[in-house]
Amino acid sequence: MNEKLQQIAEKLKNNWATLENPGLWHGKMGIVIFFFHYARYSGEKQYEDYAEEIIESLQVGLNWDSPVDYENGLAGIGVGIEYLSQNGFIEIFTDEILEDIDKYIQNFIIEKKHENNSFGKGICGFGQYLLFRLNNSITENNELRWLLNHERMLQIVDIFENEILLPNEIPETISLLCNVHKMNICNLKTKRCLYKMLETFSIDDIYDEFIPFLALALLRLKSTDYQITEHLNNILERAIKATETIFASTIKKLLWLLQCKRLISQNKLNISFMNRINTCANEILNQMNEMILSESNELSLNGYAGAGLAIMTLSEKCDGAWLDLLM
Repeated sequence: MNEKLQQIAEKLKNNWATLENPGLWHGKMGIVIFFFHYARYSGEKQYEDYAEEIIESLQVGLNWDSPVDYENGLAGIGVGIEYLSQNGFIEIFTDEILEDIDKYIQNFIIEKKHENNSFGKGICGFGQYLLFRLNNSITENNELRWLLNHERMLQIVDIFENEILLPNEIPETISLLCNVHKMNICNLKTKRCLYKMLETFSIDDIYDEFIPFLALALLRLKSTDYQITEHLNNILERAIKATETIFASTIKKLLWLLQCKRLISQNKLNISFMNRINTCANEILNQMNEMILSESNELSLNGYAGAGLAIMTLSEKCDGAWLDLLM
């Protein structure tokens, strides 16, 4: 395991500067997350220095012409900074650092400039940003900032309640609403919106490429006491078959399996599928050496950085909180 991690760390150290994308899923911010975790895991402090160097380069390179979305832009970068602060990797006052991003995202929501309802490019990504900000205990002491972010979060729930969603937008929307409910934000309204959504769509309307994300959404539903266990094994079985064809890399499949495993454990679900998940994850892990040498993967959270974080998590020397940065 250590040798694999060293290979990944070296690859990222030698190549991060070639990335033009600053973002969380596909760019430099995802590598920052890996470097901080790897420094803590290995005790090699120089990786913290590399992470801080990347953050400095981001501060210089970002401007208001930068994309605002979660996948590649300001929303995801802001979540990455908030994650590092909340998990003790950096000591900063995020209310100050993220003040401009707060205002920018709030305006996007007010003016309904979102491209769609997805996490990567749309309003679910803005919602994820707001949830991370609302989860910051320091922000709670800044009452006006907290109230503004809370109001925008309510506006997002209103959008979901009043818009007609496309079937393939529903999995990501359910996931975000479950995260909202988990934080006790307008629970009655959130539950009403969720139940209305669940009653008006059919699983058969969801294309195969979105089924893995529906599986994650249904696992998150446990936190709302919605009864889904009897259907879940069938959905998970369909999802794992879909991952064989829809995920471009083995790493993305591994990340999805780890998300499933974490949600099953968090929600104390008693489903037989956990054994299948563990078997698939271990098979991928055993192939990791060949994958590192042969696959043409991206460097960031959906690539090598994600693979390294997965290895540390499976070795139980790193918790899975970083998985919340994904969909």
